[in-house]
Amino acid sequence: MEISTIIFLVILAVFVIAVIVIFNKLVKALNENIGAFSNVDVALKKRYDLIPNLVATIEEYTTHEDKVFIEVTELREKLKERLPVSKRQKLEDKLSEVMKNVFIEVENYPEIKSGENFLALQNGLEEVEKDIEEARKHYNETTRNYNNLIQTFPNNILAKLFGFKLAEYFEVDFITRENVNVEFNSEEESNEEKENNIENNQNNNENK
Repeated sequence: MEISTIIFLVILAVFVIAVIVIFNKLVKALNENIGAFSNVDVALKKRYDLIPNLVATIEEYTTHEDKVFIEVTELREKLKERLPVSKRQKLEDKLSEVMKNVFIEVENYPEIKSGENFLALQNGLEEVEKDIEEARKHYNETTRNYNNLIQTFPNNILAKLFGFKLAEYFEVDFITRENVNVEFNSEEESNEEKENNIENNQNNNENK
């Protein structure tokens, strides 16, 4: 066998091995990304399971139109379908927006806010949304790693050849986040008012 043939076979073998290694890296990164979104999906479904109980608890006390509650049910049904990340995100945000309106409605009913069942469900929702946030962060991290991988040379050549596409980042608007911020701001304002009152009293005493 001629030396040129040996050299060619060695180069070909190295090329084939490189292709296999890169392809496996791409597949691994893609699978990690898909798996990470599955965790997001599991956490989101826990939220779906809590929402009907919340709505049912609120309906017992309110004479509110059924429109908002029907909308929640319809959104939950749509979200059970297999959807692209971008469409899923829009529907999730819509669901959060509708549920925030429900919580605003609850502000008019102190008996609901103080009810043990409602408080337990609200706390459960807060815990679930913390799980969603953790799962979302992990998914977006795998998305960044995967996208970087298929965009860098020479991976991008094989990615294009084998049909690997960029993954979408996922953001979600939380139902409980705004409520927490409102409580926090109210507490800050209350503390600020107390400090101002103390300062005013001190000034009054000095003037006396």
